[in-house]
Amino acid sequence: MTVRNFIQWLGPISLGVFVGGWVLAALAFFAIGNETCTDVDLGIAGQIRTCTDTSAQAVILLVVVGFGATLSSLFLWGLRYLLETLEAIETNTRRR
Repeated sequence: MTVRNFIQWLGPISLGVFVGGWVLAALAFFAIGNETCTDVDLGIAGQIRTCTDTSAQAVILLVVVGFGATLSSLFLWGLRYLLETLEAIETNTRRR
């Protein structure tokens, strides 16, 4: 695989990492973020309803995974331009 072939694949791979990361972040948000309630019998006090909400953890997970996907995509996009620049330098240097 030449550098030119590698460069042309980095754009679509970068876009795939970005979109795929945010899709996985959204799926994790919906899988984790929920509210569950249970009825607990306390004997003399009677029954009470207790609920746990994991929405805050789901939002944090969404942001962290999405931010990681964004940074990874930007890294690949930057690598593409770096390789293009190095390839142009190599081409110009060989002409002389």
